[in-house]
Parts: sequence; C-alpha cells; structure tokens
Amino acid sequence: MAVISMQKIQLVASTAHRQRLLDTLQALGIMELTEVSQEGAERPQVKVEAAHEAELAIANIEFVLKLIKPFAKKRSLVEGPLTMTIEEVRKKAQEFNYQPLVDKCQTIEGEIATLNNEHAALSATQEEISPWQSLSMPLDHIGETQRTMTIVGTLNKTDRSALQEDIAKISNLITVHVVEETESTSYLALTFVKEAEKELREVLMMHKFSEAELPRKSHDVKTELAEIKKQKGEIEKQLELQKEELKVIAKKNEDLQIVHDYYVWERDKIYAEQMTYDTTYTFTLEGWVPVKKMKTIKHKLQQLTSAFEITEVEPEEGEQAPVEIKNKGFMGSFESVTSIYGLPLPNEIDPTPFLSAFFIIFFGLCLTDAGYGLLLFVICGLALKFLKFPEGTKKLVKLLMFGGIVTFILGALFGGWFGMTAEQAPGFLTYEKMVDGEMVKAFKWQIISATEGNGPLTFLILAAILGYVQVLFGVLIDGFWKLKQKKIWDALFDSFLWFYFLVVIGLFGVSKAGIFLGDYAQTITYLVYFGIGALILTQGRKQKNIVLKFLSGVLSLYGLVGYFADILSYSRLMALGLGTGIIGFAFNTIGGLVGNIPVIGILFAIVVIVIGHTLNIAISTLGAFIHSSRLQFVEFFGKFMEGGGKAFKPLRKACKYILITEK
Repeated sequence: MAVISMQKIQLVASTAHRQRLLDTLQALGIMELTEVSQEGAERPQVKVEAAHEAELAIANIEFVLKLIKPFAKKRSLVEGPLTMTIEEVRKKAQEFNYQPLVDKCQTIEGEIATLNNEHAALSATQEEISPWQSLSMPLDHIGETQRTMTIVGTLNKTDRSALQEDIAKISNLITVHVVEETESTSYLALTFVKEAEKELREVLMMHKFSEAELPRKSHDVKTELAEIKKQKGEIEKQLELQKEELKVIAKKNEDLQIVHDYYVWERDKIYAEQMTYDTTYTFTLEGWVPVKKMKTIKHKLQQLTSAFEITEVEPEEGEQAPVEIKNKGFMGSFESVTSIYGLPLPNEIDPTPFLSAFFIIFFGLCLTDAGYGLLLFVICGLALKFLKFPEGTKKLVKLLMFGGIVTFILGALFGGWFGMTAEQAPGFLTYEKMVDGEMVKAFKWQIISATEGNGPLTFLILAAILGYVQVLFGVLIDGFWKLKQKKIWDALFDSFLWFYFLVVIGLFGVSKAGIFLGDYAQTITYLVYFGIGALILTQGRKQKNIVLKFLSGVLSLYGLVGYFADILSYSRLMALGLGTGIIGFAFNTIGGLVGNIPVIGILFAIVVIVIGHTLNIAISTLGAFIHSSRLQFVEFFGKFMEGGGKAFKPLRKACKYILITEK
C-alpha cells in the first residue's frame, strides 16, 4: 500500500553461468539492470551478429504478421490472449521454421505491389480516355498525315461557341468535332490542314484549349476501354490468388506470434548482457530489486549455482531509484487512475489509497443514475467472469464495476432511474406522499432531487463540501509526510498552519451565514486574524532580508485564492450529474413522442430509447472517469505530490501477443 522500496545490488558470478543466470533473472522479472561502472573490468565482446539476428527475426515476423492480419483468425474476448508456459514457448520457437513463410510473404508482397501498380495505371488510363468514347477514329489516327493534322483536347464549355467562330475565320479547311460535353467541359477533336496550324494554335491558346495525349492504339476508344477492363479483371484475379495464399499462411498466425515474443526475449537478454562487465573468470551486473524480493532472487540463483555473490551497493550521486507501486485488493483497482497521472518520486507517498474513496464517490456523483450504475456493475462483473483481460485492463474493469455499485447507491438517493420521472417509473420504485394537500408519486430512497426545487443548489453545495474536504485532506497528507521525513518546521508552517487557516476560514463562512456556530462568529473571526498573522510571520522565513520576509508572508495570503479556485472546480460534479439525468430524460421524451406514431411507433420508441441510453451511459461513464481523475490530478495530487518517478522496468519475458503462465 505504498511505493515499493528498492535496493541497488551488484551480482558477481562465474562467466560460465552467465546465460543461465540471465535467463533466470529474465524469467523472474524482478531486477532492472543498470550500466556497471567498475575499474579494471571490461565489457563482454558485443554479440553484434546475435543481436542483429534477433532484431532481423523480430522485424521479419512482424512484417508477416502485419501482412496476414486481415486474414488471420482473431481470438475472442472469451478466449483471451494465448496462454503458454516459458518452456512451451521455447519448444515452439525451436521447432517452428518461420523463414520460409517470410520468404513467401516477401514474394507475395512484391507481386501484390506490382499488380496494384498495374491496376492503378490502367485505372488512370481508363479515367483519362472514358470521356472520348464517342471518338470513332482509331487512336493512332490522332496526329499528322502528309497534308493534315488531328488533335484532341478540352475546353471550358462556355468558350466553345466563341472558339468555333474564331476558327471559322481562319479557314474552312478546319473541322471541329464535339466528342463529349459535361456541365463544365467540352471534349473536342480538330482536324486541319498543316498550313493553318500556326494560326489555329494561337486561337486555341487564347481560348485556353488544353491538348490531350491519348494512347497510340490501332483501334478506337471503346475497344481500348474494353481491353483495359479485361486486363483489370485478370489483375484482380491474380490479386485474389495472392490473397488466398496469404489466407493459408494466416493459419500459422499464432505460431508466428509465439516465435515473435521468443525472439523479443532473446534480444532483450543479449542487450542485458552488454550491460555487464567481465574480468578473467567472472562477470558483474548491477541493478535495482524490490527489497522484499531479495530473498527470492538469491533463492532462485542458488538453485542454479553457488558460484555467485550478491552485494548491496549505494546508488551513484544523482541516481534515482525506479518506482513501483503496489496496492492489494480493492485499492489495487485504483492504480489505473494513478498510472494515468504518472508515478510518485521514490521519496514520495503513493497517492492511490488516499484517492480511492474520493474518486469512487465523485464517479458516482457524475453519473447519479441508479439504473446506469446497476447496468455498469452487471456488464463489468460479467466481463470479469467470462472474458480474459491483461492485468492493467482487469484493474480498470474492476474499478468501473465498483463505480457501478456507488453510482447505484447515489443514484437511488438522487432519484435517478434511467432519466425517468416518478410518474414514468414502475410502481416498485415509487410510493405516494402528500405534498401541498395532493398525493404525488416520489421515488423510494430519494433524498435529493437534482433537478427540482433547491436540488441543484443542494447538489452544488455538496460538491463544494466534498472538494473542501479533499483539499484539506491533501494538505494534511502533505504535513504528515513532511513529519515522516523529519521536515518538522515545513510541516508545521507550510502544511498544518494552512490546514488550520482553511478550517477556520470555512468556519468563518458558515458562522457569518448563520448556518452553523453563529454564536461563536466573533471568536472564529479572531481565529482567522491569528491565522493571517501566523502566515505573514512564517511564510517568508526562508528569506534573509527582513523586508522580504514580511512581503513574502503577505503575498502568501494570495494562496487562499488558489485553494478557493480548487474547491470551485468540484462544481463539475454537479454539472455532469445533472447532465446525465437531463440527457436520459430527453431520450425518454423523444421515445414517448415517436411512440405515438401508428403501428411502427412502439418499434421506433424502443430503438430511440435503447440507442439513446446506450450512448448516454457510454459518454457519461467516460466523462465521469475523466473528470473524477482530473480532480485527483490537479486539485488533490498537487497538495502533496510532485510526481515524475521513473517506472520500474525489470528484465523480463516481455510479451506482445501471448500471456505467460507458470503451468
């Protein structure tokens, strides 16, 4: 339930056992290796060839997997990722020869690229000559003869009449044939005697005539289009044959994935070996290990050999230990929230246990619909029972399931049931009560109506109170953590004094408003004055100049504005909570309106309500998670945590496609 303590160690062992020891460390996955700096030692000879082979194998297999992905069978969520033991993976990698598949796929990719290029070229030609289908002459007749010349081209349709008039003025030995016309373009074929070419081209240029280049063929355009269509058909058949071959290769998809992950292990182990140093008979490696895992690593290595020595070493100057957080049970689910923000520094507290209660309540308030909460709980519960998720995803699903429970409870207290009013709700959710002499329906268990009367104001006040409490809690955590680090004066003046001041400011507000402690308003005012004076006297204590001490103290009071701004941010809880119910109500209203349509109205109403509420629960759940997280990251974490810790990345059997199990 905290940041895991790390110890830097140095392992010295016989060079003869290097591979077995590294393999064991990789299988354990509990040691992050660092560069060794040791006088009189030499690095092992770099296994350039082995590293290159592993990288090449990974790249080639990834190439094949990407190529066959559209045709490969995908494992369902129920099946989950492929699960194997380390020995099963190693055996498959030794037995399965992936290289013929790589060679075959490289050939297929080349052929597909060539065929696609040919198909694209034919399509471009087809598009280019399609407007000329009405041109009856053979395409190789376009050009010049001994006395005449024929050219084709395009012109803006609005200029065609003017062009023909200007051409008629040049010579009567020029023919203009309109091959095709669209809304904006005229496609023309012009035949003329060579003597008129110069003058004709000047006229054509003046009218922005664009000459076209058509393929030289002994037949007309229609025949050429038919030939292109035939050629494209042949190419498409060839492409289908290539796809069929890829479908056959795709049957080996899982084998390729297994071998891919195996070579990732081998590559990582080779690179880990380069971080060691050698003497004549020994090698040395250094790294970080969780303190609680020290016995485990010693025990596992002793099962291989006794020719090793593990020594605890001090980190180098400025070196920072990697960070890993671990929370058990219910708290572990909230690590998915902390991990979005980042990790604390090694000397900071793990915020996960402290954010859990606040986050889950804020999440429920953002939804405030018991029906949505019940659905979320059931869906996530079934998903956890029947589907297989990676560990990180499983924590997130569990968190949403817990959020569903809290949403159900808070939704019932706020009278939120799928956006329904009490009049629309089924009888088992409502009861009748007397209001202003009339019997009206109301939801059972409802305490606050978020959308009626003083409900929105009550909701806003509740959100502000929760924000106030969490901000105070963050300041308090900061104080106790500073005490634990022996920073007594910082804890007293920078944390506990501000905690005191924020508390008395809150009491001052409620007493002056006559809500609470009104008889003690004057006493509380004196307590506020004391807090102001104490802050002025202490907040500038680190300044050497007495004037700067005083000015820094006075300016520190501006921090109160920041605290109030933080508390105001919690109003988003009310906004999102109201939004969920109002949108649900809107979909119910629309469903009721379309339900009045004869015959098909009921069907339409069901579709509107199902789709509408599905969208609402999805968007509202996403919003609840994001905004509840934001309140932790910005308003809460900032009170006691800097963050920026470097994640613990041990040498391990990293897997992209498979899941390793011990049995």
